[in-house]
Order: sequence, then C-alpha cells, then structure tokens
Amino acid sequence: MKPSSKNFLSSLLFFLFFSPLTFSQIKYNTGSWLVFNSQIRLHEKFSIHAEAQYRDHGLLNEADQILLRGGINYHNSAQSTITAGYARVLNYPADGEFIQTPTINENRVWEQLLLKSTLKRIIFEHRYRLEQRWLNAINSYRYMNRMRYSFRFTIPINKMTLEKKTFFLTLYDEIFINLTSSPFDRNRAYGGIGYQLTPLINIQAGYLTQTVGLYTKQIAQITFTYNVDLRKKD
Repeated sequence: MKPSSKNFLSSLLFFLFFSPLTFSQIKYNTGSWLVFNSQIRLHEKFSIHAEAQYRDHGLLNEADQILLRGGINYHNSAQSTITAGYARVLNYPADGEFIQTPTINENRVWEQLLLKSTLKRIIFEHRYRLEQRWLNAINSYRYMNRMRYSFRFTIPINKMTLEKKTFFLTLYDEIFINLTSSPFDRNRAYGGIGYQLTPLINIQAGYLTQTVGLYTKQIAQITFTYNVDLRKKD
C-alpha cells in the first residue's frame, strides 16, 4: 500500500474511534440494536429497500425505538443509486418496562443518493440523505427537516472481493444536521466485523457510539442482511 493510502486509513480510523472521546462528555450509557436489511432486486434499474430495527435502552430488555423503513431504489449505474421512501419510527421511554405506549410517533419521508467506488479491495460508500420528519408527542407536534451524510468503507479480509465465505471489516461515520437554528443533531461512529454467507446474505456484529450534544451512548449492534434477486436469468 502506498504511504498516502496508509496515512488516509490511519487518519480515518483515528477519526472514527477516538474523535468522539475527545469531547467532555457528561453521561455515558449503553444500548443494543438489532437490524434487518433487505434489497429486493426487481429489474436492472429498480429494487425495493426494506429495513427493520429494534433499538433497546439496555441489553434487549427495555425498548428504546422501533424503526420500519422502506423505499424504491433506482440504480443509475453500478456506482450510484437514488432512493425515495417512507419510515415509521416509534420511541419508547426508559421506564423499566419492555414495551410501553410510545411517547413519540414519527412519520418520515426520505430521499437518498448512494455513491460507491473501490480502491483495490476496499469498497467506499458516500451516502447523502434528506429527511422530512413529522413528530407527534403526547402534548406536542413538530415538523423538522434533516440532512445526513455517511462515509463508509468495507474491507474483505480473507479474499479480494466480497464473495461467499468472506470475512470483512466495516467502518463508518455519519453526521446528522437539522435545518434549524441548532443544526447539530447527532453523530454515529461504527466499527464491525461481518461474514458473507452467500453473495446475497451476510451477518455483522459491531460497536457503535452515538453522540447527541454532550451525551454519548455505547451500542452493541447485530445486523442481518438478506437480499433477494428476482431478475430473470438468461
């Protein structure tokens, strides 16, 4: 690897794992997330995005949030995909119960541009997302616009490409910006290891830190991806 590439990767690893710790944090907490992702390929140009997430205040014993997200993908090329979709988000209080009545119900419309590139075995992804959010609490209602930017890279470990029976490393950082007078919403930094069971199925286990203001949460995350290809084979 060239020195410039080594410097780039070293800087990025430092940014992902150590930059959130350089701030003066008031409170730390832990949580756990279970994530299911699926892309159902219907055509060379079109596919369906399906996603479900269960987020817990602790270790799968006290619901924090349930998120359901769907969308239609337009595959402009192998390197770029445009998506539009809808999400339903239910937020629950930290009151010691597994699932209670949600305190905030959110309806969300979202648009996204995903750009991919490769450098030898490394896969880079830049994701740009806009969200229009309708939040209904018990005694209040808010409408908010938010922007998100995520930079991710994935490195196959035992093979040169992501194919069957490949272990891989994934790292990403994502920043959330409100289009209001208080723009910073949150930042997420993630590192995980995964295994590609088949060309369409993989599982990952990782560690995520989410910083909201001066509050940082440490999260254990399990992600299962099950893609389906319904295109006609020649």
